[in-house]
Amino acid sequence: MLSRAACQKKGACVDTELLRTFLEVRNTRHFGRAAENLFITQAAVSARIRQLEELLGATLFIRNRNNIQLSSEGERLVPHAETVLLALERARREVRLQEAASRQLYLGVRTGLWGRLMQQRLHALQAGDPDLALRVESRESAELERKLVDRTLDLAIGFEPSGIPELESRVVGRLTLLLYSSDGEAGLQSALGEGYVLVDWGDGFARFHGRRFGEQRLPRMQTNLVGLARRQVQQQGGACYLPASDREELGLAGLLPVKDAPSFSRQLYLVHHSSTPRRGLIAAVAEAFQGVEL
Repeated sequence: MLSRAACQKKGACVDTELLRTFLEVRNTRHFGRAAENLFITQAAVSARIRQLEELLGATLFIRNRNNIQLSSEGERLVPHAETVLLALERARREVRLQEAASRQLYLGVRTGLWGRLMQQRLHALQAGDPDLALRVESRESAELERKLVDRTLDLAIGFEPSGIPELESRVVGRLTLLLYSSDGEAGLQSALGEGYVLVDWGDGFARFHGRRFGEQRLPRMQTNLVGLARRQVQQQGGACYLPASDREELGLAGLLPVKDAPSFSRQLYLVHHSSTPRRGLIAAVAEAFQGVEL
């Protein structure tokens, strides 16, 4: 083989810059243009090509006036040079990714929780730690717990503390839900009528709903998509339970709290694996979201 065998025969290792220069000359077919692209002098390009040819014991270019062509040895070197440089770039990229991974967190948030206040807390966290890389996604509670156990998630924010021994839970905030209606004069029974949308806010809300309202007739729509419920009520009329923190925004959209409707409130928990190596970063996230009132 031209590259490795020749290099070993000469007792030297080919500098990657020599290979980079070789490929640039091959691409441009011109020493001057190669020098411009590499930000070096034309003399330096010529010197590098001579050095590479000496190391490999082969002529790489056939030089005629205003015409530079690869020799047969040069043609055979091309794939080897490209492979070496690609492998070097891949190694550099992997090292950078490993370094970045130490400042990266994968955060899961229970479906329906993310909104304006959570976004504000996230912006404050990123402003305080510009090097922190966050991956954030919304999942149902059972999936969040499963991903925490199998370590594909670093931490999660949800409605309930985990009962799994290897997962730790701490209170970070509170969620309060109000019944909003598109009819500003609607009473409780009217709001729970034909246009009512039952939003899945978890098992605790389901128990609350059953105790307070009993066996209502089956709602026209049930969903865990909070945005869908809100748009349905706005566009088609009706009512649904949404966060109290959105009261002003919802009011502008024509949705008002039903005055005699009971509210639902429960704590928000941050959950992570007890043996996580990233306690410092998790503590920073917990502090950023501490006291959030949705």
